[in-house]
Amino acid sequence: MMENDMKREFRWFMLTDYEKEETFLREMHNKGYKLVKVKLPGFYYFELCEPEDVVYKLDFNPQTSEDKQSYLQMYADYGWEYMQDINEYSYFRKSAGNTDEGDTNIFSDDQSKLDMLKRIFMKKLVPLLGIFLLFIVCSAMSIALGGIESSWNRGFIIFWSILFLIYLVIFVYCGRGFYKLRKNYSHRVE
Repeated sequence: MMENDMKREFRWFMLTDYEKEETFLREMHNKGYKLVKVKLPGFYYFELCEPEDVVYKLDFNPQTSEDKQSYLQMYADYGWEYMQDINEYSYFRKSAGNTDEGDTNIFSDDQSKLDMLKRIFMKKLVPLLGIFLLFIVCSAMSIALGGIESSWNRGFIIFWSILFLIYLVIFVYCGRGFYKLRKNYSHRVE
């Protein structure tokens, strides 16, 4: 494959943006670029191909190595091509041609989607929340014990404040995303 047949794109998707990421990958394949690999923090590598409607799905299901083979075989039995794992997300694709809408979904029902959402929340967001709370405690202790008189303490407080704002934005964005997805899936389950 020649270098100009390859394409690299940078896209940033947060924890709750997996449906947007699936749509992006499907649109790229429709334009004639099939996914080759994904590298953190958001680099997507594509190769030139015939435009085709191909569905991409992500599943967050951290597996032990013994369970992984049967997990991948289950998807293969339903016609899904396994691409790779990154950040505990498994990437799958399947041609949308000559298949029903239900056949292009890796989840059999909305309860399965809710279960995945819970796994993401517990495995990814809860640890971040712990780190975030640690930052708050460290900042509060620094202020209480040393004040902000020295330039080192001011720099430290500025650093923690910036980190605090970054984490706050991440939590608000992901919190809204989790809420919307949960509401959407829960509504359809009832």
